[in-house]
Amino acid sequence: MGISCDSVYTLKAWADSLGGVEYPLCSDYWPHGKVSQAYGVFNEDVGRPERAIIVVDAEGICRYIDVHTLREVPDEEEIAEELKKLD
Repeated sequence: MGISCDSVYTLKAWADSLGGVEYPLCSDYWPHGKVSQAYGVFNEDVGRPERAIIVVDAEGICRYIDVHTLREVPDEEEIAEELKKLD
């Protein structure tokens, strides 16, 4: 599942621009940032979450957390390796 602070309309446009995605997308738009606040990655100073990758397993246990500033790009290979560990 992907969660973003963008509106559902923005998420749909993003997914459409990629030709669709194979996982559900959820909007943390309103109440603004409640999910990212719960995971401790909401930046109150700028009013939006940091760029964070949080892998939660089927039992609801956080298995991986990687937080970046908005300008930093997460390592896709590292994320893929973490996801493989869930299999």
